[in-house]
Amino acid sequence: MKNKDLALILLVNFLWASNFLAAKIGMEEFPPLFFTALRFSMVIVVMVPFISIPHGYWRKLLIVGLMMGVLHYSLMFWGLSIAPDISPVAIVNQTFVPFSALMAVIFLKERLGWRRWTAIVMAFAGVMVIGFDPIIFSSFLSPALVAIASFFLSVNLVIVRTMPGIGALNLTFWTATIAFIPILGLSFIFESGQISALQSAGWEEWSAVAFSAIGATVIGHGLGNYLIKFYPVSTIAPYYLLVPVFAIILGVVFWGDQITLELVIGGAMVMGGVTIITFRSNQRRAVEGINGG
Repeated sequence: MKNKDLALILLVNFLWASNFLAAKIGMEEFPPLFFTALRFSMVIVVMVPFISIPHGYWRKLLIVGLMMGVLHYSLMFWGLSIAPDISPVAIVNQTFVPFSALMAVIFLKERLGWRRWTAIVMAFAGVMVIGFDPIIFSSFLSPALVAIASFFLSVNLVIVRTMPGIGALNLTFWTATIAFIPILGLSFIFESGQISALQSAGWEEWSAVAFSAIGATVIGHGLGNYLIKFYPVSTIAPYYLLVPVFAIILGVVFWGDQITLELVIGGAMVMGGVTIITFRSNQRRAVEGINGG
C-alpha cells in the first residue's frame, strides 16, 4: 500500500474511532434518539448534491433504512449514552463481525471452518467477560444494547450484499433519509427536553453532532469508498481492526475511561476472535477469487 493511502486509511480509522467520543459528548446535552435525528439531518443536507435516484431497490432500501437507520443507530447511541466509559462500547461493537459470519451461514449458505467457529465463540465469550467488569456490570444494559445493534448491522450487511447496483454514498444518504422521520418521531414519543437542548447546546455539542455526521460519515465513509476502488477487501479490512484500539486510546485520554482486568481479558478475546474471522474470511475470498479466475 502506498504511503499516502496508508495515511488515508489510518485517518479513516481515527475518524470512525473519534465518532464514539463525539457522540458521547453530544449526548451529554441531546437525548440519544434526538442526537441520531440531528446527525441524519446533517448527513442529508451535506450529501444531497452528490446522490442519484436508485432504481429497482426501493423495497430493500426501505428495509435497510429502518433496520440500519432506526434500529442499529438508535440502539447503538442509546447504549453509548448510558455507558460510563467509551472503551467497552467500541469493543462490543465489533461483535458485528462474528454476527456477520453467522448471518452469512444462515442466509448466504456460506460454510465456516473450525477456526472461525472457535473465533465466534471466543468473541461472544469475551463480551460476557466484559460484562463482569464492575464498571459495566452496574449498567449491563449498555453492552446488551450495543450487541443487539451490532446484530442488526450484520443483518443489514447481508441485505446490502444483494444490492450491487447501489453505491455506498447513495446507500448512506438514503438510509439517513428513510430513517430521519421515524427516529425523530420515536424521539418525541420516548424522550423529552429536545427543544431546551437545542436552546442550551453549546459549540462543543453542536461540533460533536457535525463531526459525527460529516467527519465520521461523509468524510470517513467517502475515504473508505475511495480506497476500496484501488485495493481488495482482503487488504483493507484488517486495518479497520484499529478502530477500537484508537477508540480506547481516545476514551482513556479524553473521557477518563478506566482499563480494568475484565476489560483487558474480554477485549482481547473479542478482538482476537474478530481478527481470526477477518483474516480467515479474507483468505477464503482470495482462494475463491483464484479458483474463479
